[in-house]
Amino acid sequence: MTFALAALTFGLVAGLKPGPLGVFIIHQTLTKGKLQGFIASLAPVLTDGPIILLAMLLTVQLSDLVWFISLVSIAGGIYLAVLAYRIFRLPNSLNPSGKDIGASGLGTAVKINFLNPAPYVFWLTIGTGYILMGSNTEVAIFISVAIISLCLTKYLVAVAIELLGKKFSQRSYALLLKSLSLPMAVFSAQLIYAGVSVWR
Repeated sequence: MTFALAALTFGLVAGLKPGPLGVFIIHQTLTKGKLQGFIASLAPVLTDGPIILLAMLLTVQLSDLVWFISLVSIAGGIYLAVLAYRIFRLPNSLNPSGKDIGASGLGTAVKINFLNPAPYVFWLTIGTGYILMGSNTEVAIFISVAIISLCLTKYLVAVAIELLGKKFSQRSYALLLKSLSLPMAVFSAQLIYAGVSVWR
């Protein structure tokens, strides 16, 4: 019960915390509908398993993980900058059919999550601590609840914003979509700065 409650808490906090994956899920929900937003929100289901295994391996094998987090941050920052530019270039009028900003929604969401250092930091620190403390059953519950609550929270936030967006005019709706490029650009700058600054 303790592991489930902890995982639920971590998942909700991570889901509500602004981040590049959340912004992309919002974008997919606004441009392509709830189904595509939901599919994009499933990215952690595909990415966190390999990330957890890598985190466990790195924890055992390496004493200094600064270089790894730095490289992930820089690569993620560059990728987010490209996405921010593509979102900003969307037309100034509503496109009901949706305009893709790259590959499939799930594929792009998976790339975003793999290139975001946040999942690595969580599973290298808090997540690994719970995994090492718990039994096999507790570990399975912790991982499952954390990932499911994260995905659902990010999706529900996107749906809430999508429902709010329906009250806007077509032009305002288009501007709302394009405004998502700003937080993407901010996250990009933050990641690149964090990745570079550790080597100073």
